[in-house]
Amino acid sequence: MHILLVDDNPENIVALADILNAAGHSTSTASDGYEALEVLRGNNIDVVISDALMPRMDGFVLCRRIRSDESHKDVPVIIMTGEYTGDADEQFALSVGATRVLRKTEGVDGLLSFLEKMNGQRSAAHPGPASLPSLDEGEYLKGYNSVLIRRLEAKMAELEAANRQLLEKNVQLEHERSKYRQLFASANDGILLVSQLTNQIVESNVHARKILRANEKTLSQKQLVDLKPFGELLTEKISRGESVQFESSYAHGDSKVMLDISGAPVGTEEALYLIIIRNVTRRKEWLERFIALDKLRALGRLSHGLVHEIRNPLNVISVNVQYLDRTMPEDSIEKKFTRPALEGVKAIEKVIRETMNFAQPQTPAKTDISLGGILTEIATLAKTSLQKSSIKLAIENAETNDVVFADRSQILHAVLNIVENSIGAMPNGGRLTFKLVGSTDGQELVLSIEDTGAGMDEDSAKLAVEPFYTTKEGSTGMGLSISNRLFELNDAGLNFQSKPGVGTLVTIRFQRRRQA
Repeated sequence: MHILLVDDNPENIVALADILNAAGHSTSTASDGYEALEVLRGNNIDVVISDALMPRMDGFVLCRRIRSDESHKDVPVIIMTGEYTGDADEQFALSVGATRVLRKTEGVDGLLSFLEKMNGQRSAAHPGPASLPSLDEGEYLKGYNSVLIRRLEAKMAELEAANRQLLEKNVQLEHERSKYRQLFASANDGILLVSQLTNQIVESNVHARKILRANEKTLSQKQLVDLKPFGELLTEKISRGESVQFESSYAHGDSKVMLDISGAPVGTEEALYLIIIRNVTRRKEWLERFIALDKLRALGRLSHGLVHEIRNPLNVISVNVQYLDRTMPEDSIEKKFTRPALEGVKAIEKVIRETMNFAQPQTPAKTDISLGGILTEIATLAKTSLQKSSIKLAIENAETNDVVFADRSQILHAVLNIVENSIGAMPNGGRLTFKLVGSTDGQELVLSIEDTGAGMDEDSAKLAVEPFYTTKEGSTGMGLSISNRLFELNDAGLNFQSKPGVGTLVTIRFQRRRQA
C-alpha cells in the first residue's frame, strides 16, 4: 500500500517510514495537514497516518477535510498520538471520519498488524469511512472545541499542580527553617556541677533533670560515671582538669537521646567541674529533614530535565532498535547486540518513571480507607510471588476499627513496594507477617511488616529509604524511597529496622481518623 505519513517531527517520520518500507509499503510524507492535502491531490494514496496535534492544521481537521473531498473521502485515516487519549477524544476522532486511533506508546507492531488486516479487507465489502455519519458544522466545532479544551485543561491542571506543589514546598521549607531556628535559639541547656575529687554530681538545674529524666535527689546520689555512656568518657578528662566538647548518646529505659556536651573546670576552691548538656536529638532530626527536602528539590529539577532531554531521543532509539531486532534473523549474531540494547532502554525508562514518581507524586485524594482491606488485597496480588518463593504469609489484625484518612491507591502502592522487597529478600522461602494494632494512647494505628529474609547491616538500614540506594543488582533503589514519600504525603511515618541473618521489620504509624 502507498501510505501518507503526516507528522511535524521529522525524526518520527523517518523512523516510521523506514519500518513501513521494510514491511513492503511505499510512503510519502507531509509535515502538517496543508502539505498532506497537496500530496493527496497528486498521488494515489491508500492510507493516511497522521499525528493528532500539529501546527497550522492538526489531524482532526485534516481528517474532516479528507472526508469532505469527493476524490479522497474513502481513504482510510489513522490518527496516532503520543498524548494520552481519553474515550471522548477517541469518539470525536471517529465521528469526524478517522478509521482508527492508535497511541504511539503501543509500538509499531500494532500498526503493522492493523495495516495488514486492512490490506486483506480492501477487496471485501465492509463499512468504510465514507459510511460514517457526518457532523454538521455546529456539532463539529462543538466537538473540536471540547477536544482542545480538554487538552488545554489537562495542561493547565498540570501547570497549576506543579505551581501549587512548588509554593507548598517553599512554604514548607520556610516553615521548617523557622522551626529549626527557633529550636536552636531557645534550646534548653542542662547544667551539672561535678566534684573533680569524687566525681559526685553536686548540683543540677531543671533542664538537666528534664534531659536526664531524673529528679534532684536521684541525681545528687549519682556519680558522673553512672550517666552512661557520656559520663564514663568525661571521668578521665575531669580528673586531669581538661576542657572537653563532644557528642554522645544517653539512654533512659526505652528512650535514647543525643547530647551535645561541653565541660571545663570552674576554677573555684571547691574544685568543681561545669558540664553543659544540650538535647540535640530534635535538632538532628530537623537537619536531616532539611537535607532531605533540599535533595527532593534537586531531584525535582533533575527529573524535569530528564523528561525533556532524555525521553524524546530515547523513543527514537527504541523504535530504531526494535526495527533492527525485528528485521534480523533469530539466529543472527547481531541479535546479541540488539536485545541488550532494548533491555537497556527499558531500564532507563524505568529509572525515569520511578524518579518522576518520587519527585512529583500526585496530590493525595484522601478518603476513609480500611488498612485491613488493603492487606487482604495485597495478599491476593502477591499470592503468585509468595508461592513461587515458598513464603508463608500471616495477617494478624488485632483492630476492629482500622479506618484511616488517606489516599487508598498511594497507600496500596507504598505497602506493595515494601512487600516486594521482603519477597526479594527471601528467595529460598521464609515467613512474611502483617500486624495491625493501635498505639497505647489510641491516637495512631500501627502497621508492621516483618520478614525472615537476609536482612542488612546497620549502615545499610539507615540508607534504605534514600533515593537510588540499593543492595540488589538490577534494582533502581527507588522502591522504599517512593513508599516513604507516599507515607509522608498521607501523614504516616515509616521506621525501618533490619538485622543480618534475622530479617527486616518495617513499621508504619498512621494517624487515627478523628470522628466529628
